[in-house]
Amino acid sequence: MTRSFLSLLAAAGMISAQLTENPIMRPPEQLNPKTLLKPEVIDTLVNEISGSLAIANILEIAPYERNRPAEEYAGLYRESAYVEKKLKEFKLDNVEVKMFPMPMKQWDGEEGEFWVTSPAKKLIVNYRDVAAALAVGSKSADVTAQLVYAGRGDNKSDYAGKNIKGNIVLISGPPTAAFDLAINEFGAAGIASFNNPVGRPFDRPDQIAWNPLGRGISIGEDKNPFGFNLSHRMGIELMERLEKGEKLTVRAKVKATEYDTKMQVPTAVIKGDGSSDQEITLVSHLFEGVAKQGGMDNTSGSAITLEIARVWQKLINDGAIPRPRRTVRFLWVPEISGSIAYTRANPEETKKMIAAIAIDMAGGDVAKSHNSLRLMTTPYSVTSFLNDVHTQFFNFVGETNREKVNNRRLYYGFQYPILDPKGSRDEFYYNIEKHYGASDHTVYLGQGIPALLYNNWPDVAYHTSEDSVANADPTQAKRAGFVALAASMVIANADGPGALGVAGMVSGYAGQRSGKELGAALQELSENSDLRWALARMRINYEREADTIRSAAILADKDPATKKKIEDYATEFYETGLKADLARIQAFAKARGIVPKQMTEDETRASKLVVVRVKPNAPPTMGGGGGSRTVSPLDAEKLTGMGLSEAKAFVNGKRTVLDIRDAVSAEFGAIDAKLFLAAFDDAVKSGDFELVQK
Repeated sequence: MTRSFLSLLAAAGMISAQLTENPIMRPPEQLNPKTLLKPEVIDTLVNEISGSLAIANILEIAPYERNRPAEEYAGLYRESAYVEKKLKEFKLDNVEVKMFPMPMKQWDGEEGEFWVTSPAKKLIVNYRDVAAALAVGSKSADVTAQLVYAGRGDNKSDYAGKNIKGNIVLISGPPTAAFDLAINEFGAAGIASFNNPVGRPFDRPDQIAWNPLGRGISIGEDKNPFGFNLSHRMGIELMERLEKGEKLTVRAKVKATEYDTKMQVPTAVIKGDGSSDQEITLVSHLFEGVAKQGGMDNTSGSAITLEIARVWQKLINDGAIPRPRRTVRFLWVPEISGSIAYTRANPEETKKMIAAIAIDMAGGDVAKSHNSLRLMTTPYSVTSFLNDVHTQFFNFVGETNREKVNNRRLYYGFQYPILDPKGSRDEFYYNIEKHYGASDHTVYLGQGIPALLYNNWPDVAYHTSEDSVANADPTQAKRAGFVALAASMVIANADGPGALGVAGMVSGYAGQRSGKELGAALQELSENSDLRWALARMRINYEREADTIRSAAILADKDPATKKKIEDYATEFYETGLKADLARIQAFAKARGIVPKQMTEDETRASKLVVVRVKPNAPPTMGGGGGSRTVSPLDAEKLTGMGLSEAKAFVNGKRTVLDIRDAVSAEFGAIDAKLFLAAFDDAVKSGDFELVQK
């Protein structure tokens, strides 16, 4: 026993010595992957940026959902006032809250009670306790009536044979979809919905979704409709009582009003050093409708952006880092509408923007939400170095903040821990994904500015009553802030040599993507024997990747010699890479005995029509989200959503309809040429485009 004990002590001593020689936290210069920032700069940023302060910002901006007092509508909202105060405290330049007209009055809920009054009195939900319970758009009312279950409520058959007029309808579908039928057609006094379309109603049955009552639907002058949002548990319990034959009398008491107010956009800048007229923009939506006040969506993104502004300005003031070459503009906006208003009101600033980074939900607790930080990259029609600069830092944090078996001698420790003292020690989970719309980055993309999106997904509390700071993690907030700050600094500081460095880094990622694209093309060729498409797919890939490398030239700014070097490098990448991969595809097709297919009639017609733009391309936003109709699969009836946006974006006066079909198919998967012919026929009728015979 004594020998065993001594052996154990000796082993412990060896381990202690080993840990002393090989500390868990390695200095940045010993780390892989490498980044475009110097190791000492990484150290400086990591040591200064604080997840705890980001969470404190959330607690100050949206500690809980509350009734917004009338004086805020006449002056500054709580959120705007706080952001403005902190920006002045941080000593940023040009701090102000810009005001823009609201297109309509803003709804404000003040009271909302939903009771069962008979056979026994019981409170179901109160707006005082759960702000999401009162549907946005509800009118003041005090109604006691029967509760009638009408299924989903979005189909006429749901109301057949039921006494709806003057009563309150319980539905499982969204109130917006049921509004016109229940209120306008069948005369219901109001709606109670237990629909939860984006949360987790089965996993979290007490969530209440933020469902509006109705959007853009006319209301009769004699009607004061209202809606209550219920949790899944509340709805099922009421439904079961009704299905058992119990007659329920309910009372809905609502007090709501509308205010004339303005959109508020807090803004500030970190001025550039004068060597460049260009700007980059960091934007977060501080408001998602004035009534909704979510802790994660999107107070979290706004809070992290505010922390980025603090750190950047402080390190400049301390002399730890130089002032950036480019001006850095910070915007906190009402989602999408605020970005549209700001860019339209400031066209000269907008022209200077070379990149925009939208930070939506970020800093989420992965253990609670089982999510990851997503980087939603630019669409294929907008090739930009922006994606890879950010990807590099996502990869850096991901590689150095996860346990690796091959690091057993370090006791599975992180190579370079980025942790907040108040946060978790969870790994950094992330995904690099294709473009998705539905946030502020679409506004900048629509104006030709490369823009991407940070977004934590999934979020189990998204657009529900549980959207609060309780779902945030200071460690993940610190990491998200570091990644966005580090990438933004590379872009803001790049000069001629920096632009070349970015181009080289991009070409590395371009090579990886091209290898994957070749593998996918060969697999698809094995399945459908379409040699023309396989070859076209690789040409599209190399055109896109060469343009992505080429995009770094904008960072060279006033340095034509560097721009020429980047152009030559992009051309070399295209010519040598494409030639080799086309030869590989041809060799594979020969080995498999694949004979080229004839084009369909639609493809033949599409190949002979060049699309020419007649009107300038200036949509306020670009593209939506996903969904089958958006990407228009082979069985779709019409090209819509992002598929249609991308088709129009690829028009350059040289591409045929078939070229555009191929480019969009490379992004979303094979799409029938007839959908593009129909889409551009419609566009010609609207006067936006012309089709010219090749």
